[in-house]
Amino acid sequence: MTSFDEVFSLAANPGPDRKIPGAVVIAADRSGEICYLNCQGTTSINEALAQPTSADHTLWIASCTKLMTTIAALQCVDKGLLTLDGDVSSILPEFRHPNILIDFDSKTGEPAFKKASNKVTLRQLLTHSSGMGYAFISPKLVRWRKWVENDPERFKGNLTKQFNLPLVYEPGEGWEYGVGVDWAGQMVERVNGGVRLGDYMKEHIWGPLGMNSTTFRVFEKENEDIRNRLCPMTRRTGSGILKPAPSYRRYDWKDDYGGQGICCSPNDFIKLLGAVLKNDGTLLKMETVEMMFQPQLCDDRYLKARMAEPVEGGMLRAGVKSNAWEFGFGGILIMENVEGLCKKGTMTWGGYANTYWWIDFLAGTCGMYASQLLAPGVSDSLDLYLAFRRHMYRKYAST
Repeated sequence: MTSFDEVFSLAANPGPDRKIPGAVVIAADRSGEICYLNCQGTTSINEALAQPTSADHTLWIASCTKLMTTIAALQCVDKGLLTLDGDVSSILPEFRHPNILIDFDSKTGEPAFKKASNKVTLRQLLTHSSGMGYAFISPKLVRWRKWVENDPERFKGNLTKQFNLPLVYEPGEGWEYGVGVDWAGQMVERVNGGVRLGDYMKEHIWGPLGMNSTTFRVFEKENEDIRNRLCPMTRRTGSGILKPAPSYRRYDWKDDYGGQGICCSPNDFIKLLGAVLKNDGTLLKMETVEMMFQPQLCDDRYLKARMAEPVEGGMLRAGVKSNAWEFGFGGILIMENVEGLCKKGTMTWGGYANTYWWIDFLAGTCGMYASQLLAPGVSDSLDLYLAFRRHMYRKYAST
């Protein structure tokens, strides 16, 4: 049988059969120490820019940011600054009387709304069950966005304008991947005296873990070293050819987007995963970490319906064949053993540029597959990510 190391090397090997420009796979054990690292390929398909891929290169981790923001919010819960089930409008007055987008006029196309009956809570924000969506994913919000896009400031890095969207269902009565974690990041800022989310994380997450290559603000002067290690983007054409691509992530954002904005190195991100797996009280109370890996949805049928959908569900499943899905604090939970891959309770999530991570408490492993290949859910990247997880499970998982 061909080993994972061979498969990974071939995927990044220059030539007509090249699947990826390059990627890093990195894993840690339950002590938090790195137990596996493999870097293959180059940072770019452009030979003039290409460097050998390294775990010290800076990557836009996109929605992998959500794990850090979730931890920041839970730290505030641990400190008594936030509650999981209180009405967020005391901190986010933007959601004191939120509108739910229900339909559009058949003749004029004008959107129709009703007022939400239920309150929005932090638990809902962190688990995508608040009624919030993404304006580029939800069909309703895509249509609504076209209706309102006469505001030039709405989509230019001002989070409270860009993500002040109508809800698409009653809070707590649905599941829609969306901007809730970005708003949770705003809550962290507001209950900590208006500090920027990145500054909060630097003091309470990145600093304690020695994550010195992590930032929201790559182009600020103090982050020159991080910026100099920034990995270019690559895209795959419809015919499967790899081409250089402009950055999908804009770097002139005014705000720190807690759902998508962080750039960091794989060496930094594994420190975060390892700290959660180790659960020694460095980041959160031990019981809070345990709570992260427990189902948090009041009704899981909405999530399971989404997971059954061929397109969005396929991306959310990240190639894992299971019907036992729940949502914890930080990512999706697989609530059954999957032979050769993971044990019950494993949490996993990913990001737009084909970055993926997992934490398997019972097996005692965590890891990351890190690349900068657009767009999400590229099958070759998913195949490599799953092959990496199987390799780790086979070689290092506890019995």
